[in-house]
Amino acid sequence: MQIKQKTRIILADDSALLKQVLRNILEQSNMIEVIADAANGKEAIDLVKKLNPDVLILDCEMPLMNGLNTLQNIMKDHPLPVFMFSSLTREGTDITLKALELGAVDFFVKPVNGPKGLQDISHELISKIRHAHINWHLMRLQSKLKETTNQHQKSNTSTSPHNTRSQITINSPYNLIAIASSTGGVQAANYLVQKFDFMIPPIVWVQHMPDSFTTGFANRLNTLSPLTILEAQNNMHLEANHCYIAPGNNHMRIIFKDGQYLTSISGTEKISGHCPSCDALFSSIAEINARRTIGIILTGMGSDGAKGLSQLQKNGAYTIGQSEASCAVYGMPKAANKLGALKKELALNDIPGIIKQLIHNKD
Repeated sequence: MQIKQKTRIILADDSALLKQVLRNILEQSNMIEVIADAANGKEAIDLVKKLNPDVLILDCEMPLMNGLNTLQNIMKDHPLPVFMFSSLTREGTDITLKALELGAVDFFVKPVNGPKGLQDISHELISKIRHAHINWHLMRLQSKLKETTNQHQKSNTSTSPHNTRSQITINSPYNLIAIASSTGGVQAANYLVQKFDFMIPPIVWVQHMPDSFTTGFANRLNTLSPLTILEAQNNMHLEANHCYIAPGNNHMRIIFKDGQYLTSISGTEKISGHCPSCDALFSSIAEINARRTIGIILTGMGSDGAKGLSQLQKNGAYTIGQSEASCAVYGMPKAANKLGALKKELALNDIPGIIKQLIHNKD
């Protein structure tokens, strides 16, 4: 879907200097127009209601009303794509992760060298804002159709009991699940991990995220899920009913040694533009365990993971991509689809069911 008009955004931050620098960077792209700015949360809410922007950039820490309360009000009464501006402090990390759970599309980390550092991430800012605008329109256009379809399906299917746990059959063909995600991945993860209420092989997961965020991300997921979810460390033995989140700014690969699958955490160079890289994870598994792996690529901007998933698929893995309609950003699954790397493309809420069928050898 093409968005020909400029993306209209509102900036909400208590720093006048940061807003001016950000305005200059964004408007130089000729694809974005800053239609207003706010100095606090209350102003942001009023401006969103009055001007109906395409995107809001919201600081996590503001006077009068903080970013979280502002976000909750906006998503309740006037939902739109919201990006959080976050600091690298522990408090800033916690607030940002909570904001993503509440519906923010993504976040940007404020550069440590202040407004001057914004120029270094200008391309990322512009790309993510434009993608969010495009995908939001797509989801709104398809939402009514999805609601009608879901209502029809619910009226013709029975509901399975919640919190039941079943044993993996001894001849289960899959003993590892590898997942990749980026923009929108926090919300997708929050949903998926709550649905894994059955015996499941170990999960290894790369979510594009700075190193100061991945520990908190894993800890928050752990509170939501029947699984044990933790940030991966080097040389961990992979266990069933465990999910291992790649640490930020480090690549996670899987190796096979002495009859055990182990994590290998090393390297800080960017692969496919990212560290941790989804391609690095998928490619490592393709070399040792493809035929017994379920590879999944979720919402995210760019193409990281597509090549690695293609390797998995060619070597015998069962591969799944998140559908366009259910993605926050249909970039990574789209790239994988173009390479012919997907056996199935599914809505997010259909993925737990297919995983359960596959590990119980019912495909």
